[in-house]
Amino acid sequence: MKNKSKEKKLHIKTSFTAGKITNYSGALPAYKFMKKLGLVELLGNLSLSLGQNAKYSTGKLLSLVILGIVSGLNRIAKIESFSRDPLIQEMLSIRDKIDEDTIANRFKKFGMKQTNELMEMTGKMSLKVRKKLGEQGGDILDLDSTVRTVYGNQEGTGKGYNPHKKGARSYHPLMGFLNSTRECLLSWLRPGDAYTSNNAPEFMKQIFSMLGTSISLLVRGDSGFFDNQLIKVIEARRHTAYIIKVKMRNLTKLLSGKDWEKIPFMAGWEMTEFYHKSAGWQKSRKFVALRRKTKETKEGRLFTHIEYDYFCYVTNINDSPLLIHKMYGDRGTCENWIEAVKNQMFAGSILTDNFWANEAFWMMSVIAYNVSLWMRVLTDEKSWQEEPNTFRSWFTQLAGKMVHSGRQVYLKMYEAYHYKERWRKIEDRVDNLQFA
Repeated sequence: MKNKSKEKKLHIKTSFTAGKITNYSGALPAYKFMKKLGLVELLGNLSLSLGQNAKYSTGKLLSLVILGIVSGLNRIAKIESFSRDPLIQEMLSIRDKIDEDTIANRFKKFGMKQTNELMEMTGKMSLKVRKKLGEQGGDILDLDSTVRTVYGNQEGTGKGYNPHKKGARSYHPLMGFLNSTRECLLSWLRPGDAYTSNNAPEFMKQIFSMLGTSISLLVRGDSGFFDNQLIKVIEARRHTAYIIKVKMRNLTKLLSGKDWEKIPFMAGWEMTEFYHKSAGWQKSRKFVALRRKTKETKEGRLFTHIEYDYFCYVTNINDSPLLIHKMYGDRGTCENWIEAVKNQMFAGSILTDNFWANEAFWMMSVIAYNVSLWMRVLTDEKSWQEEPNTFRSWFTQLAGKMVHSGRQVYLKMYEAYHYKERWRKIEDRVDNLQFA
């Protein structure tokens, strides 16, 4: 007997004829947030000199780039395609694509003055967000640097320490993160052959000017920031503590001669504190150190030989070495924030042959990272805890269809979307935000 059951054939045909479809529904709340914050207006006020035939304002073009990065686009060509999206065109009031040559050429008009304006703009936006959150009067600032390898001969690159690709050209940016929001308050692009502390005192002064004098700070930095001039800048500001890891010649010899105290309930650990005046310093400063026993050798020796790992910091905090060591250890999360800026917001991936254009693109990634964080910290703490890629995958990269009815434009999304309630909550809270 023949089997009469047959598999049903799929009669589905494909085409690329659907109109008014967007893949980036979450760009709408992000753009609303940027406008509420005043960012779009400030972008439009940058002092870029444009020709009379400039078709697109700087505010629209830079908003496009920031929204493109927030949405997961890491190349100028992809941002050009992004400008064709019907939702983006509706939001920015553009009727045609903004091609990659137009974007690149606009960024090549940047110089030191304009990139500094972007940095000052970030400080103003940060202050608005922190006021909205309710400043507690204190924060932690983590200083760090990172290596961004390039594959070309871009202006301003150099060969220096590069743990990822030895001998390759790179940039070596400075970065400063605020713990309260996880934002990157300030970042400078520098050549790859710059040492970590190069220009760090001036960098620190700019951060202090952005923060004002009312907020107390704890500044933390790794051994690359063990620099007398930088420490002097920090000490000159009131209500500012610091913990900086120590790196200097003969450190082990210096520490081995100190009096050590055993740490209760931590077998093999000891601690000490002392004052020391390093070469070139005008005064002594407080040092704290811990050591951990790693090896003990008796065989063939008259006396037992003990080997240690040492951890040493210079600080102005009057607390135990153990507590200071733990306070410094908390800065490890800063590495995750740097990774997010570089690899999830593509800082240093969008490049031209021009240094100032590259710093401006770097700043676009920093601002996009901050916009994503600021919007989430003010609307949904659970989302704020997520990495940019995670948030982007369910919130920003959401398909929708634009429908025109009368004079109203509707953005319609999948009715049974799993994250509908969270998505709607963020949008509603953005709509209700008010900044002083």
